[in-house]
Amino acid sequence: MIDMDAAVAAIRTCKTRQALDDMLKRFELADTQKIIECLNICMYNPVRCFSSDIAIEDELELTKQIFLTGKWRLNEFYERMGIPAKEKPEAALA
Repeated sequence: MIDMDAAVAAIRTCKTRQALDDMLKRFELADTQKIIECLNICMYNPVRCFSSDIAIEDELELTKQIFLTGKWRLNEFYERMGIPAKEKPEAALA
């Protein structure tokens, strides 16, 4: 059983593709859908729009690329300051 809280905390420290892939292996995250779910949790569940017929592998690749841009990290600062999601600037939610 995966300790999702520990995985999320550890994965959030990753800033390169290699570090991300290594951390996914460390926590034995191999299932594509589970990886996507975990990365979304790491990024504070961003709102994204996909074509309804996107391949799961393409969704995983896009999710990894979004994660690696690091823009979601702004939400960490809001969380630490105790600012609820509904009060965050719109750009921080993307």
